Amino acid sequence: MKDTLILPAKGLPAVPAWLSAPFQLLEPVGNRLLLILFCGSFSFLFMYVFTPFNMNQWYEGGPFGVTGAFGAFSISGIAAMSISQFLLIRLKGKKPLTHWQFLAWFFGETLLVAGIVNIVNVSLHSYLTFSWLEYWDTWKYGFGVLALPYSIALLWFQSRASAARLKDIALAPAEDREKEKDTLLIRDEYDKLALSLPPSSLIMVKAEDNYVHVFYRNGQEVKKELVRSSLKKLEPQLAAHGVARAHRSYMVNISNVLLFKKNAKGHYLMLEGMDDCPVPVSASYLPQFQQKFTPDS
Repeated sequence: MKDTLILPAKGLPAVPAWLSAPFQLLEPVGNRLLLILFCGSFSFLFMYVFTPFNMNQWYEGGPFGVTGAFGAFSISGIAAMSISQFLLIRLKGKKPLTHWQFLAWFFGETLLVAGIVNIVNVSLHSYLTFSWLEYWDTWKYGFGVLALPYSIALLWFQSRASAARLKDIALAPAEDREKEKDTLLIRDEYDKLALSLPPSSLIMVKAEDNYVHVFYRNGQEVKKELVRSSLKKLEPQLAAHGVARAHRSYMVNISNVLLFKKNAKGHYLMLEGMDDCPVPVSASYLPQFQQKFTPDS
């Protein structure tokens, strides 16, 4: 391996990191079905009971009445969301959408809903004509009606997922929880488990841009795992297992240090299994290594 000094990994700010995280609430088919049915039913009841934007006045005395018009719009919305959630969604492949991609998808979904509702609305009422202004009005009012039940459904799915995770933790056997204490669980910036290993197997962690390289022993081999995270995020957990910061870009397992030496460039460490990758020790982290590895005079 070629030893290269890397600038420290910098974690993404909270909002951009969240936008880049995978959005998985609508991956289950059941959630998508519930979303569509809930949005359709809620939208009908919301329009009928609260008549937002005085929508009831638009259709009173019409050929289908207020109930018929609202019912047709709700069914049209259900059809449009079904197309989006079960047909068009296949275009994304197996990889889940990120949060920002989902927000863009939702915007596109409202455009599709408005298009189908607009076609139905103009078809049912002879006094209306197809126009961009009519479509804009349909999208504007439709977005206002759809956004509320959509948000409620997503919050419901999120609360169910959180409750399920808490239940799994509570029901986990005591021996499993005890075993986790002796296992190093390395999670990425989205808190998704990326790697689990015995603490003694970890050799070092090296930062590179928004990622870290985790070097560990697997039998007689040294392996490397790339994880999207930062030393700053991992340091509290790793420090509890005897892994210390040696440099802004490196953390090393103290138990795997074979040599602590100084040359013309400064101090460095040699680690077991990493003969071709000396780890520099910067001045700010030097005292702890001098205290541990320098013999008392």
